[in-house]
Order: sequence, then structure tokens, then C-alpha cells
Amino acid sequence: MTGVVVDTNVYISVLVFGGVPQRALDLISAQGLSLYVSPSIADEVEGVLSRKFGWSPQDLETFLPPLWERCIMIRPTIRLRVCADPDDNHVLECAAAAQADFLITGNAKHFPKSYRTTRIVSPRQFLEMLRPEAGQT
Repeated sequence: MTGVVVDTNVYISVLVFGGVPQRALDLISAQGLSLYVSPSIADEVEGVLSRKFGWSPQDLETFLPPLWERCIMIRPTIRLRVCADPDDNHVLECAAAAQADFLITGNAKHFPKSYRTTRIVSPRQFLEMLRPEAGQT
């Protein structure tokens, strides 16, 4: 089964703006793909929503648990120093630990094009690869 890790910035886009990132997440669910998340990704999403977007504890409690229930929690034990932005290594660590096929990010320039068996792609690239008509705007 295809496994996917979604970067924090994509989750933020889904929860705040929708659009292409939302369609990518919907496609993951519709196709029954395995969606992996780590505690560090979940914590980062919560922190960004709270600090940068002013989400209240009640908002976080309403929207995040249903999102994380869709995911398989991975607790990476490896530490990587691969990404151009060191703050993104924890996302790649999750993908490596999950042996994910895809890592979806809005910051592809911070990541290598691939890492082991994981392809790093944008939400639009992911849509175009899995369902070409879904990548259209």
C-alpha cells in the first residue's frame, strides 16, 4: 500500500485555506492510502495554528483530533541532517521511518528530490501523479 507523509505547511494550508492541498489530502483518503504523522509534525501544526493564526485551544481541540485519527502515528528513532532547512529534518525522519512512498510539502526546495524510497513532491505534483485530472485548478 502506498504510504504518504504530509509536511506541516500542507496541513496548515488545508486547515486555513483549502484548495489544492485539501484536494491532495482528500485524494489520500479516497484512495485509502496510508497517511503517517509523527508527534513532532502534530506538535508543529498545533503551534503554528496557535501562534500564527490565533487558533484557540477550543479550535485546536475541534479540528486536530479528527485529522490525526486518519493518520498512523510514527515515532522516528533516526535523526537526519539532510534538508536545506534543518527544521525540516523531522518531517523527512517521519517519512524514512514510515518508509513512505511520498512526502508532500509546499517547501520542496528545502528537501532533496527523493530520500531512499520516498519521493518529495508538492500537493499539485501529487495530485497529477495519482489522478492527473485532479491536479487541474
